Amino acid sequence: MCGRLCLEYELRQPGALNRNQAIPGPGDFDSRRPFFNPYGLTQQLAQHCSCDNSSYNALQTKLQKRFSHGLDFLLTYTWGKVMTNAEGGLGVSNAYNLRESHGPASWDRTHTATVAYSWDLPVGKGRHWELGQSTIADAVLGGWRLSGVHQFASGLPFTPVVANAPLLNADFNYVRADIVGDPNLPDPNRNLWFNTNAYTEPQQPFRNGTASRNSLRGPGLAVLDLSMAKIIVPMERKSLELRADAFNVFNHVNLGLPSPYIDYFGAGQITATQVPMRQMQFGLHLQF
Repeated sequence: MCGRLCLEYELRQPGALNRNQAIPGPGDFDSRRPFFNPYGLTQQLAQHCSCDNSSYNALQTKLQKRFSHGLDFLLTYTWGKVMTNAEGGLGVSNAYNLRESHGPASWDRTHTATVAYSWDLPVGKGRHWELGQSTIADAVLGGWRLSGVHQFASGLPFTPVVANAPLLNADFNYVRADIVGDPNLPDPNRNLWFNTNAYTEPQQPFRNGTASRNSLRGPGLAVLDLSMAKIIVPMERKSLELRADAFNVFNHVNLGLPSPYIDYFGAGQITATQVPMRQMQFGLHLQF
């Protein structure tokens, strides 16, 4: 077993910002666009820059058993955090205040554990439990290999936002909500994942909401994939393998992110999944 503390210091990432965004304030949008008065431009003007600060900090551990006695496995665990400003410009609400959009990256998962293994089942010719002289039994039951990859992870982050913010008077890419209560629920579920009453539209003019970017977390992830395989036609330097694969083998429902718009119908509800339900496939695999 081994472990390491992995630290990556703050990095500069490329991004694109709308430099013709209306500056928050009174009056119509166009009069507050930097390139409207001198040039009459109302469209977005993208500035490509190395303006996205990102950082990654993590504790990584690994437990591994190399192949012996028909078995090998690998267990990895990461406890980490990815922080960004813009994610290439997509995560920026206010182009004039990047630091205001600083928060967890949209792909950040605090805990991630993965188990991968391969096991030659001890049944069949040349293995621990042989099947006597029965060729048929050995052909059906013997010589199988069980493999699996199982992943478990905490939920992805999301931002509570509003569709209507009459006091803002600016064309932000999105508008964060004001937090006015406790967003946590004792029993979050697909019908209501967070307390939408804990948020409201920004209550002060010309500013974004007080809820920070990606301050809430969605459901966790648990995916178990299995496969069974055996060599049915062994040849020198070649082989024909029969295999069956099952993805999300236990048909576990991995809920997706809830609707983040607190002023829309269906706020806080989950209507999608992160990964498909169980899928199976059977096939022949020629190795050469």
